[in-house]
Amino acid sequence: MSELVNRLSGADSRVVLGDAGLSATELHTRITRLRAVPLTFLDTQGGTTLDIAVDADRTVLDGADFTAGTGRLHIEGTLTLNRVPVRCTADVDLASRTGTGRIFEQRADHQEAV
Repeated sequence: MSELVNRLSGADSRVVLGDAGLSATELHTRITRLRAVPLTFLDTQGGTTLDIAVDADRTVLDGADFTAGTGRLHIEGTLTLNRVPVRCTADVDLASRTGTGRIFEQRADHQEAV
């Protein structure tokens, strides 16, 4: 496993959701329609921004009001980081766009018969 994957999977890290210029409504569109959103892990040298492929079935937006730009949301998705398939989770305050996130290495639960 890569050093970065090890670091980001070892414990929760501070994160920032989305690009600074995105409004809450644009962020909602990125999450629900485009199903891709940038998430920056702040606890790495210089910060590490990852583009998360949002998993709509595991993402929870019920606690967020995107019109008012308030509330909390839970984002989950997948990506490949340094050739390692990972799942990413983040819990974020919509007003500040900050929260905590973590990645988990994805492992095959079972092997298919050949």
